Order: sequence, then structure tokens, then C-alpha cells
Amino acid sequence: MAALQSIRSKGALLVGALGLALFAFIAEEFFRSLETTSNMDRNIVGEVYGEKLNIQDFQQMVDEQSEVAKMQMRMQGQDGTLNDQQTEQIREQVWQQFVQKSMIEHECDKLGLFVTDGEVQEALRQGDAQSLQMMTMFFRNQQTGRFDLQGLQDFMKNYNKTIAQAQQAQNAEAVEQIQMVKKLWDYTEKQLRDELLSNKFSMLFAMGFVSNPIAAKENFDERNIQKNVEIAALPYSAIDDKGIQVSDDDLKKAYDEFKDNFYSPVETRDIKLIDVNVVASASDRAELTKKVQGFQQQLQNGGDVANIVRSSNSAAQYSNLALSKQAFQSMPDVVAALDSMAVGSVKPTYYNAQDNTINTIKLIGKEEAPDSILYRQIASTKADPAERKAQADSILKALNAGASFAELAKKYGQPSDSVWISSNQYESFGMQEESTSYLSQLYKIGAHSAQVISNDQGAAVVQVLDRKKMVTKYNVAIVKCPLNFSKKTYEDELSRFNRFLAQNKDVASIEKNAAKSGYMITDLPGYSPLQNVIASRIGGSGAKDCARWIFDEAKAGEVSKLYECGRNGDHLIVACVTATNDKGYLPWDNKQVKDFLTQVVKQQKKAEKAMAMAKNVKTVSDMQKLKGNVIATLTNQTMAGYPTVNGVNVPEPKLAGAIAKTAVNKFSGLVQGAGAVYVFKVTAQSKTADKFNAQAEMAQIAQMNGQRAYQATFNYLLLHDSKMKDRRYEF
Repeated sequence: MAALQSIRSKGALLVGALGLALFAFIAEEFFRSLETTSNMDRNIVGEVYGEKLNIQDFQQMVDEQSEVAKMQMRMQGQDGTLNDQQTEQIREQVWQQFVQKSMIEHECDKLGLFVTDGEVQEALRQGDAQSLQMMTMFFRNQQTGRFDLQGLQDFMKNYNKTIAQAQQAQNAEAVEQIQMVKKLWDYTEKQLRDELLSNKFSMLFAMGFVSNPIAAKENFDERNIQKNVEIAALPYSAIDDKGIQVSDDDLKKAYDEFKDNFYSPVETRDIKLIDVNVVASASDRAELTKKVQGFQQQLQNGGDVANIVRSSNSAAQYSNLALSKQAFQSMPDVVAALDSMAVGSVKPTYYNAQDNTINTIKLIGKEEAPDSILYRQIASTKADPAERKAQADSILKALNAGASFAELAKKYGQPSDSVWISSNQYESFGMQEESTSYLSQLYKIGAHSAQVISNDQGAAVVQVLDRKKMVTKYNVAIVKCPLNFSKKTYEDELSRFNRFLAQNKDVASIEKNAAKSGYMITDLPGYSPLQNVIASRIGGSGAKDCARWIFDEAKAGEVSKLYECGRNGDHLIVACVTATNDKGYLPWDNKQVKDFLTQVVKQQKKAEKAMAMAKNVKTVSDMQKLKGNVIATLTNQTMAGYPTVNGVNVPEPKLAGAIAKTAVNKFSGLVQGAGAVYVFKVTAQSKTADKFNAQAEMAQIAQMNGQRAYQATFNYLLLHDSKMKDRRYEF
């Protein structure tokens, strides 16, 4: 009882303690959930209409599109390697696709639009969707030239069996190709659904636009009625700025007119950037030139070409094979030198500014050879080299005696199919000796002839059925050494930049003294994550760190630390944040906005002044009396094309309309254009031979208006409604 009484007497205290414990438990769960949410948000690359894209999905899409790009490059005879700039372009493309897909899906959800499996199957049967272009390279209907659905279905049905057979045969290349086609289909299937939904939405949108016969005739006449015009202009540039006064009221009035131009859906920063591109010094160049001159001497002395090129670390490794000019298309300096060089000669060491290299070239051989060869072959099946050669000779003897190639191939368990091989399929630098030996011998076999081609790896009877397009081919040794900066040069540039920053620690002093010290400041007003200029153009992890600082840490008036960056470690950058701007409309007195409005108002006031100066002008001759005038003649001018007058150099839609309304041998009144005041006389008029088709014109107008409205609507939703967030700079 005493214990119970004690508990009763401390009841309030116990309830309070239990309450605190419960609160602590709830608070712990709350903060844990906040932490989880925060961790998830940190993985978000961006968001559109509430649709979030995490870094894992983003990177997967980048990888998929990168593989497609590599595949396309290999099909074009390239090595299939993406550089940093190409990868950055793919990242941008993936982001844009995500934005467009999210916006279209958002609108389609409201309309109840979706893509059915039946519609996907119908698109596959039709075979003309944009998304199917790559797949058509593997599955093509020979009659229509379009995508072959049956071929794809057969491939997918036998996929596991085909892979197993290739693995059993230890054919790693075939396994890789089969898997590549399967990955391409998985990617294509997703792209196809997105394309069909986009087409369905845009088609529904376009159906809301129609035209009429009157508009059709006007549209036709705008393109087909042509006029010759004598014209005189008083350019606004001829009026001195000193006489133009711009007040704040003028700017505010212009701001109301152009306000929509100053809207941003995200926060922005006004940036001043110093980007130092570290390049090789004079001593670096002299040292590399001396080194390449040494390789030049070795080539002139008849040294082993392959070893010389290899030891030079040339950007173009040697292939002991005559190659067409197409193989050298990435090296215009080499192409330019080939025809002026004699066989056996060595071009003296030279610098090529296009790719920043020091070079020397030796032309080892030159010959006429076919660009394309249709051939087939039967490989010897013997393991012993001597027996292999004897078997190949026996096959060739039988073939020359009239035996059927197909029957011989069947006897040795090999296909008898012929295949075309063209230069762009195999020509490359650094080819293996076995490959160059085989191809060199293949070049020399005449059409409708057969020969044994053998090397240490094997022997085969090769029959050439046809040869096409004889071209000149060149066996060339190229020493092409990139002119890179040395460690000392980089450290000297880094030290010099650090000294400048130590002496200039704020935005004002940096801006004042940069040019004196040899540094150029780049203004990036209204810089946003959507632009991604610093990370994408300069590259490197340091550039991404700089972008994170700009958007996540920097305040107005702050100067960043020095960032070492660049895809090749060749850039030093410092960013100054002069202003931070909230999302929404920039104010009229924002520097970027004010500069724009000032130019607009000045142009408007100059136009008023020019109109006043030309108020008594009635003819072209009258305009010629005014100081600063320009005279021009326009021929075959139509309403559809905006004229540009030499000396003004501004497209003029108002002028095009005035010309269209003015009869032959009549003078216009004054026309206030975008860049000048004009007066003109129409001297001649003609029509093209095109025939008017009202239905075609009406369809064209409806399509054109629909596309314009679609793009305008898309842009408006993107800016004002999508609640887009772009955090790619974080990754």
C-alpha cells in the first residue's frame, strides 16, 4: 500500500516522464524520416511536374544512349569510343528527353491519352517509326526497306538458343553482337512508346488548327509573287548615341512590354568568370620539335617504321597497309601533304595548329587499289602450318580445275556466301600485322580470280568475284605528337594566377586589374543550372565543384577559390558572383535587364528621330540627300522572305509587308523598320511557275500554325507551370 501511495503521489511526474519519452521516440522517428527523405532528395538529378529523376535512372539512360552512339560509330567505321564532350552531349540529350516526356505525359494524363500494346504492335508492323531506324539495320524487309517485325520476333524467339550456340563455339564476338542487338531492342521498345505518345498528343493538338481558301491564296502569293525594288534607308546606327537620353520611366515602360523575356523558372546567378586555359610554353614547343626532328632523321635513315612510330607515342599508330584518303579525314594536314610527296620522301617537321601537334610524315608506298571487293573464302582446317598450306593449295587447284566453290565449301563445312568489304569497314591505324598482310594480298587478287592467302595464323583460298571504284591508296608513317604543356609550365601558370588572386581578393579589384595582368573576364548574367556551361564546356571534377559552389553556397559579392579543372587538366577558373536572382521575373533594374532595355529604348528613340529627319522624304532620291543614307536594290523579293539591306543588315518583316502591298512603279511611304527608316520604289513584278493548290496550302498553313502554337505552349508550360528543378550540376 505504501508503494502504491508513493506512485499515486508522483503520478503527475510519471505521466510527464512518459510523455517526454514518447515525444523523444516520435521526434527520433520524425528526424529519421527527414534524414531518409533528405538522402533520397540528394540523389535527385531533376524534377518536372513532380516526376523525379534519380541519379541511378539518369545514369542508366545515359549508358543506354552511349551504347547506341558507340554502335553507330562502329557501323561508320569509327572506333566506337566517346570523348568527354560527346558524353556530355548525351547527358544533355537524356535530360531534354526526360523533360519532354514528363511534360507530355502530364498533359496526356489530363486528357486520358495513352499508348496501348495494340498500337505498339501496329507501329512495329508498319515499321516506319523514327525509333526503329537503328533496328532496321539488323531487321530489314527486303521488299519495303522498312523494319521487319518477323525478323525481330524470330530473333527474340531464338535468342537464348543462339547465345548458347555462340558460347559453345567459343565465339565471343558473336555473343557480344547478339547481346548488343538485344540491348538495342530493349532501348528501342521504350523509345517507341514515348514516340507514339508524343505523336498522339501532337496530332490531337494539331487537329485544333484549320485554315481557309482566302488564307491559302495569301500564303501562296507570299511565296510566289516576286518584286524588284530600288530602296533607300536611313539606318538608326547613323544617329549618334550622344543625342539620345534614356530615363528610368522609359525603361519601366519598355519593361512592361518585354517583361515575359525576363522570366526564369529557377534561381539564377550573375557571374564573372576568369578561365585560364593552360597551354604549352615556347620552351615546351622547342623541346617537342627537337624530339620529332629526331624521329624525322630516323625515318630518313630507313629505320624500322613501326618501331619509330610506336616509340614516338604518335596519335596515329602505323598500319603497314595502303589506306585511302578517307582513312586520314580526321587529319587534314596529312591529306594535304600526300599528293605533293614522292614515295620514300619524308616531310620536314612542322606544327599543325588545327590539332595542336608537331608532325613528320614518310610516304612509304602509293598504289591503285579497289575501294570495294566482293569475295568469298574457304579456310584450311589443318592445325599444322605445312599441312594447312598444302590443303589450301589442293582446294585452289580443284577450284581452278572447274570444281564448284559451293561444293568445296560444303565439303569443308563452311558457308559459300560472298560478302562485300569496303575501305571504310577496315581501314584504321595500328592494325595487326596479320590483318594488314591478309588485306594487302586481297587487294592484289583480280576479279574472277582465286588465290591462297596464308600467314602464321592460318591459310585460306580467297576468290574475288568483283572489284569496284579504283582509288589511290597510301602507305604512310605518321609521327603526330600532341603539343602538351609541361609540369613546370602548369605550375608556373598556377603560381602566377594565385599571386594575382592574393593581390585582388574582391570582385571590384579583380574586375579592375584582370586585363592588366593578362586575364580575360567572361560575363555570365542570369547563369542557371539549365545552362550548365561551366561543367559542360570546361569539364573535369573541379568545374562541377565550382558549379556546386555557385548555386549551393555563394552569396552576392563573393569570390570562389581557384579551381583546377578541364577534361585534360588544362584549365584554372575563378568565379565571382555579383548577384543572386530568385526564380520568377527579374526586376527592371537588374543589370542584365537594364542593359537590354536601354538598347531597346535607344533604338526606339533613334527610330523616332530618323522618322522626323525623313518626314519630307517622298522618293529614293530625297532619302539620298540625308547624311548616313544607304542605297540598295532587291531582286525577286517575296513576302515570305524578310529582306536585309546592305548597310543595315537587319531582317525587316515590316519592309516585306510594305513591298508586297506596293504596286509596280509606285513609291512607298516611309517604313519604320527594325534597323532603319526606308523608302522604296517597286520596279518590276513577276510570278513563279508554281500552280496554286488550295487544299495543299490550307494543310500547310494549319500544320505551320499548329507547330508554332505547340512550341509556344510547350515553352510556356516549361517556364511557368512545370515546376522544373535541375540539379545536374550536383553530379
